[in-house]
Amino acid sequence: MSIESTVSEMAAELSHAIGLPEDKLLHPGMLSFIEKEIRLAEADIADLIDRYNVASKEELYEAIKYKTIPSHPAWEDYIVWKNKEKYINELKSRLNKGR
Repeated sequence: MSIESTVSEMAAELSHAIGLPEDKLLHPGMLSFIEKEIRLAEADIADLIDRYNVASKEELYEAIKYKTIPSHPAWEDYIVWKNKEKYINELKSRLNKGR
């Protein structure tokens, strides 16, 4: 039995037991999960802001470009920052659709 079928069965059973449709049962949990993921990604970005003492990823890029900070691991962190912002935007879009 796969995890997906187990979760699906559990949701169906719980839905039946408490008399709440599955979508009404799962929807708030999905929204909470998305909100948590946004907070975690924002915390990761805040860590980068503190680590490099910059206000934006563009400022980090400039610091790397003009060698005011060592490029390693700053380049990797810059890429992580860009990816985190993209992830946050995708999650916020889904969150807005879900409300």
